[in-house]
Amino acid sequence: MSHDLSANSKIGFWSLLSIVIGAQLGASIFLLPSELARFRTLGIFGWMIGGFGAILLTIVFSFLCTKTAKAGGPHVYARMFFGEKVGFFITWIFWCGAWACNPILIATAINYLMSFVGDLTTVQKLVCEIAMVLSLTYINLRGVKTTGAFEIVLTTLKVLPLIVIPILAFKHINLDNFKEMTPVGMSASDTIIKATILSFWGFVGLEGGTSPAAVIKNPKRTIPLAIVMGTSLVAIISLVNTVSIFGIISPANLENIGAPFAKIMVELFGGSYDKAIGLLTFIMCYGSLNAWVFFSGQIAKSAADEKIFPKFFNKLNKYGAPGRALSTSAMGTIVILFLQKSPLFGDKIGKFLDMSVIIYIVLYTIAVLAYIKFMHQKKIRSIYQICVTFLALAFCSLILFKSNWLSYSAVALIALTGVPVYLKHKKDGSLSV
Repeated sequence: MSHDLSANSKIGFWSLLSIVIGAQLGASIFLLPSELARFRTLGIFGWMIGGFGAILLTIVFSFLCTKTAKAGGPHVYARMFFGEKVGFFITWIFWCGAWACNPILIATAINYLMSFVGDLTTVQKLVCEIAMVLSLTYINLRGVKTTGAFEIVLTTLKVLPLIVIPILAFKHINLDNFKEMTPVGMSASDTIIKATILSFWGFVGLEGGTSPAAVIKNPKRTIPLAIVMGTSLVAIISLVNTVSIFGIISPANLENIGAPFAKIMVELFGGSYDKAIGLLTFIMCYGSLNAWVFFSGQIAKSAADEKIFPKFFNKLNKYGAPGRALSTSAMGTIVILFLQKSPLFGDKIGKFLDMSVIIYIVLYTIAVLAYIKFMHQKKIRSIYQICVTFLALAFCSLILFKSNWLSYSAVALIALTGVPVYLKHKKDGSLSV
């Protein structure tokens, strides 16, 4: 059965801040500069809008955490404001998304690791991928204090180079690289919108810090501070690095470069840095995966505590970690890793995982709507809260409207897999109709 953790077994601000940064600052920072280069200089403006939208969403989550009766993730607020049924399926989508999308991160990590260790066969890749999942699950099974301390180390290792590189690159920036504002044949508005949607990949996971409220010291203060500050720092780090790369390598050339950080290291210092960048990227992905493993366990455990999920998931081990939730999430990720290697499912699974951004935008939209309902119920008239909340809703609506409508099949498919669990849980009498 579930039991409360002592204050000494909980994590504080710095651990949670590291986890929030770690979840967002992964492979995307290495991949986005080349992708945004397709949109030329306006790609940076689109990125700034994406970062601004992400910060708005974290502020809305901080409102939900401090103003409502509960501290928790999107699933808690979905149930509180929209009822048991909506609460269950939003939670199911949230939890499945937390572990089902991990193979994208894992595959990126192993691909970059190969520049350090050499090529691997398909079987060797699978073994390494499973080893990543199992090793991080083991660390998380040792309790939140161990997870938090480990994430502080990983986040420090990956943030330091991302601070040093822009500083060294500053005096080499060529302002002429920013003269081409838009790609040929594309309007400024289309360019900015597409760049905004693309850039938001770098902020998926911003809500993760809200889920482990039960294992956070003083959650109503710590969570809002950590998620807003963490997302803001990710936005600043990513923007400064992207501008630095654009300034040294023209966007027209950058869009054809698969490893922009390796190229910028060569431009700054000469020689070859493929191995160093490969190892750094692997560390960043490993740290991000650690955060997502942590979130997946806490989401299921929190949902079980709230009686949204079966009580099977809130069982804690001797270290105070949600062992069953973590193990189930790990098994789900490993199943998808096997499917990715299958000739029958490989391509389809990859495309399905690429739709993950819609999963999270749907979650964020529900959270924003929940706070709008709360403001209406409590007759809140704060201009600041109203402006932030409706700007966040406008941002989510923009991405939902402009995204490929086929992407919604991912949300529908995940929701369908939860139907048998919902019916069983409802039959057991744990859910109200």
